[in-house]
Amino acid sequence: MSQIDKNFTAASQKGAVNYNAVVTLVATPSGKFPAQAGKIIEALLTAKDYSLTVGELVGTDGSTDSALLKAGLVTVQTPMDIWSHYRARLVDEGLVTIS
Repeated sequence: MSQIDKNFTAASQKGAVNYNAVVTLVATPSGKFPAQAGKIIEALLTAKDYSLTVGELVGTDGSTDSALLKAGLVTVQTPMDIWSHYRARLVDEGLVTIS
């Protein structure tokens, strides 16, 4: 017979956001670079130690109090949509680390 484990926690859902993950700028792009991705770089350039949490970068509800909006991001998409779209590219190109 199964027992109830009071310490059970569900695994993270695919696509779940860790707003406490720290994004750190380690390099700036050279050559042509998408403007929206560039706003992520600009937001990190103005941050202390070139680091922001994901929550600080995109806003804790994905649309307000966002360093991206403060950096001048203008789009109909939410800051979270922009971050989700460019996150892998920024990491793959060695521009940011996420910890």
